[in-house]
Amino acid sequence: MRKTYRRGMAALFLALILIPAAASGEAASRTIRVLLDRNPGVVEFHVEQGSYQLVDDHSGQEIATATSGVKWTVRQDGSTLQLLKDGAPAGSFNGPIQLKPARAGLNLFSYRGNRYRGSLSILRGEGGLLVINIVDLEQYLYGVVGKEMPASAALEALKAQAVIARTYAITRMQPSQLYDVTDDTSTQVYGGYEAEVNYGAARDKVLQAVDSTRGEVIYYDGKVIQAYFHANAGGYTEDSENVWSNPLPYLRGVPSPDDDWAVKYPYQTPGGYPANTYNWTVTLTRQQVQDQVNSWLAGQGKGAVGDVVDLVLSRLGRDGQKETVSGRVTRMDIRTTTGTAQAFRDGIRAVFGLKSTLFTVQMDSTVNVLDGSGQQRAVNYGAELVAMGAGGVLNAPNGAAGDYTVAGRDGTRQVPKLFTRVIFQGKGYGHGLGLSQWGAMGMAEKGYTYQQIIEHYYNQDHYDGHLKIATY
Repeated sequence: MRKTYRRGMAALFLALILIPAAASGEAASRTIRVLLDRNPGVVEFHVEQGSYQLVDDHSGQEIATATSGVKWTVRQDGSTLQLLKDGAPAGSFNGPIQLKPARAGLNLFSYRGNRYRGSLSILRGEGGLLVINIVDLEQYLYGVVGKEMPASAALEALKAQAVIARTYAITRMQPSQLYDVTDDTSTQVYGGYEAEVNYGAARDKVLQAVDSTRGEVIYYDGKVIQAYFHANAGGYTEDSENVWSNPLPYLRGVPSPDDDWAVKYPYQTPGGYPANTYNWTVTLTRQQVQDQVNSWLAGQGKGAVGDVVDLVLSRLGRDGQKETVSGRVTRMDIRTTTGTAQAFRDGIRAVFGLKSTLFTVQMDSTVNVLDGSGQQRAVNYGAELVAMGAGGVLNAPNGAAGDYTVAGRDGTRQVPKLFTRVIFQGKGYGHGLGLSQWGAMGMAEKGYTYQQIIEHYYNQDHYDGHLKIATY
């Protein structure tokens, strides 16, 4: 019998109610504006396939018919855009200058060696030129789904990714802004038509995932959700307020046991991917710790601190009462000889370049001691310890020496008072909110549908009707 996460299979058919689609039965066509480049000195492009026109979008004036084999160049000249055709001046325009398909069919242009569907728009931004791909939303997803998730994933996982990526894109569409999304990890990774081709034998499956879910997005209580996702939860996702700020009912921590599909995945790379999205280790010397802390502080406009002597972790949730449901770290105190710097929640990852906040810290100076209440606790900074001997309490074990001897079950060992090495043992990759991509792939391998995957990660398997998947 196939494993369920909380409720029986019958609940799926009773509670996954779809909001009625448009009268035509299909989602209305939408376009999305994708930023391909910001502030390039020169923009060069050419038509790869199909029929295009160049237009001055400010006046609506048609500039030229653009055919394959011709290189076009745009440069900013004060308040105007200079257009060149194969290096020869072709006019000065207010812009934006747009390269638009002139006929239906597969129309492709090339920019920076990558091919794209749709239109190309070049306009002036605050700091220079902006290069934007204006493309049908569904065709945009062709270039996203297989970049955000391995194209070799099971079809139901790719469908879940398609619905989530579409939902995320819809919430980013702001007509008042110059563009909607970028082509990198700051929003969603997008590779254009070039990505489609690079999917290889899996291309048809990626396109099927998009086409078979055409127009579908995720609603919670009638509103499109903020469909955040990440690579690997490390076994458990987290509540939104413990990662960023606001509590959201569809971003609650849930078990994600199938994250270990990243370890079971049959196509591991020599560098350890994707197994290292589930389990990972980062080892740093004391000097590396110091340098990275100072670099992190400098990035916030703060000066360097004294010598780092300890890293103290807290896993308390936003309420300050209970630990986070997944065990993620919410505060890291960086203790130094001149004070304490603090990092919070998802911002902790940036200090040492960690893959997630689901980690432990082990220093070579760490010892476990019994405190005054009889509780065992770890101490990382030996200079804070005192020694009890026949003559009473000594201020520091082994005096001014840099290390001291500790007796344990396995004999004695020398322990430095100040760490020389720190080891971060972690699980997961990403912020830990919403869908875990490797968890979703593992669920799909076990036979779960994309609707069940989405219900699990965004409604905790409640099947109570709050969450609906519907065409926009």
